[in-house]
Amino acid sequence: MAHLLGAEKVHFEYPNQVVFDQISLGLEDGDRIGIVGRNGDGKTTLLRLLAGTAEPMGGRVTRRGGVTVGVLDQRDSLDHDGTIAEAIVGDRPEHEWASDPRVRDVISGLVGDLDWHARIGDLSGGQRRRTQLAALLVGDWDVLMLDEPTNHLDVEGISWLAEHLSRRFAGNKGAFATVTHDRWFLDAVCSGTWEVHDGIVEPFEGRYAAYVLQRVERDRIASATEEKRRNLMRKELAWLRRGPPARTAKPKFRIDAANQLIEDEPPVRDKIALAQVAAARLGKDVVDLLDVGVSFGDTEVLRDVTWRIAPGERTGILGRNGAGKSTLLALISGTLRATEGRVKRGVTVKVATLTQELDELAEHEAEPVRTVVGRLKANYTSGGKEMTPGQLLERLGFRAGELSTPIRDLSGGQRRRLQLLLILLDEPNVLILDEPSIPEAGWACPLILRASRSHRKRRGTCVALRKVTRARSVSLMGRR
Repeated sequence: MAHLLGAEKVHFEYPNQVVFDQISLGLEDGDRIGIVGRNGDGKTTLLRLLAGTAEPMGGRVTRRGGVTVGVLDQRDSLDHDGTIAEAIVGDRPEHEWASDPRVRDVISGLVGDLDWHARIGDLSGGQRRRTQLAALLVGDWDVLMLDEPTNHLDVEGISWLAEHLSRRFAGNKGAFATVTHDRWFLDAVCSGTWEVHDGIVEPFEGRYAAYVLQRVERDRIASATEEKRRNLMRKELAWLRRGPPARTAKPKFRIDAANQLIEDEPPVRDKIALAQVAAARLGKDVVDLLDVGVSFGDTEVLRDVTWRIAPGERTGILGRNGAGKSTLLALISGTLRATEGRVKRGVTVKVATLTQELDELAEHEAEPVRTVVGRLKANYTSGGKEMTPGQLLERLGFRAGELSTPIRDLSGGQRRRLQLLLILLDEPNVLILDEPSIPEAGWACPLILRASRSHRKRRGTCVALRKVTRARSVSLMGRR
């Protein structure tokens, strides 16, 4: 198999964090790589380095002559004043792109149900994501770099993308690497896995399920090795303490060995926890939608919707992209007016919304994380203890060195985590979550459940919109 691109002893760091140190890896024809790891460990940075959109501070990134690389970024890069047609095919004449089977397949698979001349700014988050994907996939690329390609896609969109990538790279020609938290997608399309952690990239053979098995075995061996080290450390410490008080000299090599064992003791990990989410008092009336309808021009999105949201209610909303999920949430939050019917809100209602975008952080791009959180309050209460903004952030998973990092230098998962934290610290009693589990995944879900429990105790209300994919169990949180 021919080499396409790779990294040789690449070093990359931020002012307060070494992201990669002397990593070497490569992509060859036929490689289909899933990149996994914790938020902030460098998954997106790795893609940017390999794609050439970021320069390494040491080492080099090599690329075979003539290799073309297509990149899908996490952020919405489309011109909101343009149309779907302009975004996907540009100014190419119709007879040219319509005669290309790949272009026809991508258009029918991703945007076939949309108005070809619809304005990008009028589309939902999922529809814009499909359009952005289509604009990339119609191109003829040797290598694809996909950063969270399943963001905001419904089950049909994710299924189509998995099938398309499997067909496109089936013949050991070309390669792709993808960062995603969608386990089903990783298992469906990838033939290898790279785990990013602690400044290195560790390769594993096989799909995601095979990676999990190998990871468990690796951890088992590491645990056994650590247990042996601890036993030896206990013996050495006991030896150092043993003997008559007058005896002060012991063999230096034994003392050095014992000290080395003690120094290797790993630090205790910070636990990600939000023990308490304070909420403003909520009365008996929350939000009532009475015979509500919403239309955008000639397009009717919602019709005759009646929903009385009760205190303590926790509801999940499902549906295809463009079906009106975000529109329904906008009615509840008050950011959209109904064209028909009436929306009634309680006097004590305080709504906070976790949106699909990160607009809340846009104006703070140059500010450090600590400053943004500290602007809300000087002290916070978590688990019955008074904490400074820095202490709270460290308890919630931000490393000490990241507290002075400007918002613009955070990873996508870290930015999403900070967005959710700022919303919860504002103490809302009605919490609206538009795609809460992307891309913070394992971190956000326990946090949201804790917030939901806190809202339940205070008779608060939580409304969550989530996508559903195959092989994923779903539990809707309905009225109690």
